[in-house]
Amino acid sequence: MNITIAGGGAFGTALANSLKKEHKITIHTRNKQVIHEINCYRKNISYFPNKVLSKQIKASDDLTVANQADFLFLCIPSHAIVSYIKLLNLNSNCIIINGSKGFGDKDQLIPEIISHLMKNKIASLKGPSFANELIFEIPTSFTIATSEPDTFEEIKSLFRTEVAIFDYSSDIKGVEVLSILKNIYAIIVGIVDAYYNSPNVRFLVFAKALNEIKAILEFLNIPNETLFRYAGIGDFGLTSLNDLSRNRTLGLLIGKGFFGKNPGNPVVLEGVKAIEHFAGKIDTEQQYDLKYIRLLQKLLNNETNVKDFVNKVIYT
Repeated sequence: MNITIAGGGAFGTALANSLKKEHKITIHTRNKQVIHEINCYRKNISYFPNKVLSKQIKASDDLTVANQADFLFLCIPSHAIVSYIKLLNLNSNCIIINGSKGFGDKDQLIPEIISHLMKNKIASLKGPSFANELIFEIPTSFTIATSEPDTFEEIKSLFRTEVAIFDYSSDIKGVEVLSILKNIYAIIVGIVDAYYNSPNVRFLVFAKALNEIKAILEFLNIPNETLFRYAGIGDFGLTSLNDLSRNRTLGLLIGKGFFGKNPGNPVVLEGVKAIEHFAGKIDTEQQYDLKYIRLLQKLLNNETNVKDFVNKVIYT
């Protein structure tokens, strides 16, 4: 099989290295240095200087490698996917797998956008998966969401079974939404952890956050069972409770007073960008009042302070 990974960053590289070695694997990137390092030294030195990659992995900036692929994994920033997809002329049998977490253009989910642009089969790949563990072949779990179980089996069969563990969902929308929501609530858990650093409080907030996520899924007509896939509670747990998580780290910085909302701040993460979307989507007059999201909005807009935020998160 010809497999193309769009994106030469940490996750794309780690994902490529977890594929079975009988495939032709190409990382498609514009980064000339990454291309040189992979093709000459079998390393992506910028991200994993001590890891020698599989011999099957090559890198290229030629669009042909994507257009000739049997499987195309999207591992580039979500905001860049639409412009990237518009450059392609894919084989009609190519299966597109979205590994990016976040909205595309105009707050649309990426598979929805792709389905309007192409007729190819589409799947989502999400789960509790830090790239710096996956690259060293630590067993890592993913949910593959696709409307067809046969497509799930095809994608699953591409990976080394000792590295990648999968579960299946037919709920592409739910898996995509959860991959965005978990970033918001990871920020909240991080803020509270910075203030208390208490296991009791941490899991009090974790449980309440999980219930608010469940309410959002209900409002969006997403089956609750999706929450119990690797891409649901698994990814939320990883993102909100582990210090390698960027969104949790952002929460810790806010909780310790090192982050303020200002236009020049370089920290732009998925969780922050998603807050306005979900807060605006769900009417406060209905039963789905999003207390945590609205409290975080107020904090980021300097309408409350960390102490009051934490107390309201715990006691309301």
